[in-house]
Amino acid sequence: MSSKRGIRRKQCQGKRALCNEDHARREAAKGRRRTGDDIRSYRCPHCSWWHIGHHSARKI
Repeated sequence: MSSKRGIRRKQCQGKRALCNEDHARREAAKGRRRTGDDIRSYRCPHCSWWHIGHHSARKI
């Protein structure tokens, strides 16, 4: 059984960690222009850094 810390760490693994919101927004905009996909920036609740990714249609 995995620990909660291990699960959280795994959710950030392989993702680029960006140091601030402005940088993350610029990178997300580049991704949107390049792919046409709905790519957004978000602050990670596990590591407190910024990541970019596809927007989830899931409601929380």
